[in-house]
Amino acid sequence: MATRGTTIDLLEEYVLLLDLLDEESFRARAFANAARQLTLSTATLDELLIGNRLKMVKGVGPAVEQAIRAIAEEGTFAELEQVRDRVPAGVLDLMRVDGLGPKKARTLWRDAKITSLDELEAAILAGSLTKLSGFGGKTLDKFSASLAFLRTIGKRRLRHHAKSVAAELTDQLTAIPGVLSVTFCGSLRRNCETIGDLDCLVCASTDALAGVKEQIAALDSVAWLSCETPIWSGQVKSGMDVELSVCTPDELGTKLVLATGSKPHVADLLARQNPLPLCATEEELYASLGLRVVPPPLREEGVRLRTLEESDYPRSVEREDLRGILHVHSTYSDGRHTIRQMAEAMMLRGYEFLGIADHSRSAAYAGGLTPDRVLEQWEEIDYLNDELAPFRILKGTECDILPDGSLDFEDGLLRGFDFVVASIHQGFHMSRDEATSRLCRALENPHVDILGHSTGRLLLKREGYPVDHERLLVCAADNGKSIELNSSPHRLDLDWRWFARALELGIPIPLNPDAHSMDGLDEVEYGLELAAKGPIPKELCPSAWSADEFLTWCQSHPNR
Repeated sequence: MATRGTTIDLLEEYVLLLDLLDEESFRARAFANAARQLTLSTATLDELLIGNRLKMVKGVGPAVEQAIRAIAEEGTFAELEQVRDRVPAGVLDLMRVDGLGPKKARTLWRDAKITSLDELEAAILAGSLTKLSGFGGKTLDKFSASLAFLRTIGKRRLRHHAKSVAAELTDQLTAIPGVLSVTFCGSLRRNCETIGDLDCLVCASTDALAGVKEQIAALDSVAWLSCETPIWSGQVKSGMDVELSVCTPDELGTKLVLATGSKPHVADLLARQNPLPLCATEEELYASLGLRVVPPPLREEGVRLRTLEESDYPRSVEREDLRGILHVHSTYSDGRHTIRQMAEAMMLRGYEFLGIADHSRSAAYAGGLTPDRVLEQWEEIDYLNDELAPFRILKGTECDILPDGSLDFEDGLLRGFDFVVASIHQGFHMSRDEATSRLCRALENPHVDILGHSTGRLLLKREGYPVDHERLLVCAADNGKSIELNSSPHRLDLDWRWFARALELGIPIPLNPDAHSMDGLDEVEYGLELAAKGPIPKELCPSAWSADEFLTWCQSHPNR
C-alpha cells in the first residue's frame, strides 16, 4: 500500500513531466493543486480512500481520484507511465542542478539534445550553450558549480525519502512467513542526514531460512543483481540501491553491529577482538567486549568506547520531552495555514507553546512582514492567547541578516518580539570570512536569540555558504545565543558534526522544523533523530523548556 507521501510525490512527478512536455497546462494545474491539498490534509491515505472521502478533498476531481486509487493499488497510474515513456529519464536529473527548472530543462532537451548531467557538463565546457536564450555566462557558471557539487553526492537520498522506501520494503518483507524482524542498518540506522544505499538485515527462523530467501528473491519491488553471495545487491523501482542479508536469531546482534557500522567504529571493536563473537543481541556483543552499548546514532568515527565500569552514554532529548516548537510560519508570510490553525494543530499534538516566526520585510518573495503587519499580527496573537490559554503563542520573527550583518528590522521593533530568529536568505556568494563575520555581527545584536539554518544549505541541492564553525560557535557562546537545528529534512542545519563542540560551549540548540504548514510541525521528528547524534540533552534544548523558561533565557543575553 502506497503512503500519502509517495502518492504526493507521484502526482508532483506527473505535473513536472507535463511541464517538461509543455502540454495540458490545465490538467497540470489541477494535479498540482490536488497534490498541494493532500499535503495540507491531516488524514492518512488509508483514511482518504474510505468511501467518498477523496472527493471531499478540495481540488480532487474524478481524474485525480482515479489516479490516487490506482497508486494505492498498483503503485503508479497509467497517465504517469505514459508521460514517463515520452521524457528521457536523464531530463529529470537535469533539474537537480540548482537554478535549472522545467523551462530551461525543456530548452536543453529539445533545442540542444541534452538528456543527462554528463551531456550538460560537456556542453558547458564546449561553450555550445551560450547561443541559447537564458543561458548566459553567470547562469552557466552557477550550473557548473552545482554540477561539481552533485558529483560529490552521487546517488545519495534525503533521509525522509530513504525512510519512505525502507518502510515500504519493511512491510513487504515482514509479510513473508518465517521472517522474525527487518532492520535497515548503515547510515539510516545511524540517523545520518543523507543516505547512500539501504543496508537491510532480515532475521528469519532457522527452519524457514531457505524459504525466506526464495521469497525475497521473488519480490517484484526489487531488481536483484546478485542473490548468490551472502550480501545481495539490488535496486528498488525508485532507483535506490539495496544491500540485503539474511541471518538467524543466534547471530542477529553481531550482524546488526557489523551492518550498522560505521567502518571506523567497527574497526575499533575489531581491535578488541577479531573476529567478533556471534551473539543474539547487541547488548551481549558489547558486554562480551567489556563495553557499554553504543547507541547506533553515536557509532561514528571518534566516539569513545565506554567500559562497563563507566556510566552509560547520555540520553538525548526525546519526543516526550518537547514542550514547544519555535520557528514556525503562518499565512502572514509564506505559510499555508493561519496562526489559529497552527496553534490548534500544536494543541492536538500535546504541545504547550508555539513560536510564530514569519519573515521580515526584505523577504518580499516570501511575503515578508512590514512593521505595520507585525503590529497586526501581534494583535491577533494577543486575541488568540486569551482564547486558547493556557496554550501560548509567542511573538517571533525570522528576521533577515542583511549583507553587512545588520538586521532587517530596527531595534525598537525587535525589542517588542518575544524572540528573534536571525537568518540569511539572500547574498549567498561570500567568502568564509565574510559569511562568518556577517553571522557573528547578527549574533552580537542584543535582540537576536537564535541563529537560523546557519549555513543556508539545502541537502543534495545546495552546499551553502562557507562558515568558520569554531569562530561562529565561540561567538554564539560569548553572546549567550542559541543556534537552531533546523529540522526540515532538506536542511538539518546545524551540521551534527558540530554538536559536540556546541554542547561543550553550552550553546542551546532548539529543534526548529521551520514549519510552513501543519504537517511541517511533524518534521521535528528529523531533528530528534539528528539530535541523538550529539546527543543533545533536553537541558540544552529550548524546545524542551517551558515558555517561561525560554523567555527568561531570551532576556538574559548580555546587553539585552
